[in-house]
Amino acid sequence: MTPSENDQALQPLRERIDAIDREILELLNRRAEVVREVGQLKQRAEGVCFYIPRRERDIQERLAKESRGPFPSDAIPLVFREIISACRSLEAKLKVAFFGSPGSYTHMAALEKFGQSSQFIPHEQISHVFRSVEKREAHYGVVPIRNSTYGVVAETIDNLQKSDLKIYASTQHDIHHQFLSKSAPSEIKRIYTHGQAFGQCREWLDRHFPEAEYVEVANTAAGAERAAVEPGTAAIAAELAGKLYGVPILHANIEDRAHNSTRFVIIGYDSEPPTGRDKTSMIFQLRNRPGALLSALEPFRRHTINLTHIDSRPTKDERWEYLFFIEFEGHTQDENVRRALEELEEFCLQTKSLGSYPREDYVRTPVADPLGD
Repeated sequence: MTPSENDQALQPLRERIDAIDREILELLNRRAEVVREVGQLKQRAEGVCFYIPRRERDIQERLAKESRGPFPSDAIPLVFREIISACRSLEAKLKVAFFGSPGSYTHMAALEKFGQSSQFIPHEQISHVFRSVEKREAHYGVVPIRNSTYGVVAETIDNLQKSDLKIYASTQHDIHHQFLSKSAPSEIKRIYTHGQAFGQCREWLDRHFPEAEYVEVANTAAGAERAAVEPGTAAIAAELAGKLYGVPILHANIEDRAHNSTRFVIIGYDSEPPTGRDKTSMIFQLRNRPGALLSALEPFRRHTINLTHIDSRPTKDERWEYLFFIEFEGHTQDENVRRALEELEEFCLQTKSLGSYPREDYVRTPVADPLGD
């Protein structure tokens, strides 16, 4: 078939695609009209949330399940994330504070949860994200809470302990670190990144750049920003950061562990009712008694509650006193959870729920690149 004949054969198919695109656009506008009416009703009511994680999760899961193909099922959540985000902006323009610079991993997680139609506000410190939400400068905040290689993010736990904000939702993703530089490898004398990223890539760095100076910066994207203008330097950051700041990838996926994942939490004043698929995060401080930890965990076993994480960290008040950070399946309004927490208090000096929220399925792929190729 000649190029001319091929074009003639393709033309009717292209016309059909154009017609379908017009139908999709019409349906999107019809959806937007309904969402606008929803927004008007919400604005007349007090205390109504514009971002409802369980509702968005259920929409995406239902559509992926109902789809008969051939449209890729794993692309359905990505497409509808942006449709929902754009329609939500007709109700209210969500302001989302996040830790790091544009292009950081937390920024990518925020984009994944809220879509590009939200307004994103970067902050150099996790504590500043909390303050921004507490002062109502942002509706929600996004911060990292735990990495599979480097452990709990202490600053996030410390701020959750002090703040009235709660965890409203969470998301977990594989994290792939890229080694970015405009310089030749032999010229690199200084490497920038966040302390967590250094810890997650330590073995690789010791093999390839043992003589380089390692300089910690506020977040990974800030390192890419510096490497973009300083000769003889490199950064460890996300691919998105390299694209945003124009720094090419010299080595890809340099993390020491193949399944290096990070959990991010959405913080706010809102709370979710039980959905049947929930997780709760909390902290407690034990009384100084023999076997106190074993006794404190017994109520969870007795009430068949699955503990998914437990960690300890020193208190800042007394030497050799510890706070325990735990996560478990269930909601504080569930009857078995309520009874277990009542029994737990007998062994504790203090307990604090950090939030109950819809459990997210673990995403094994990296956060989608919002810039595309």
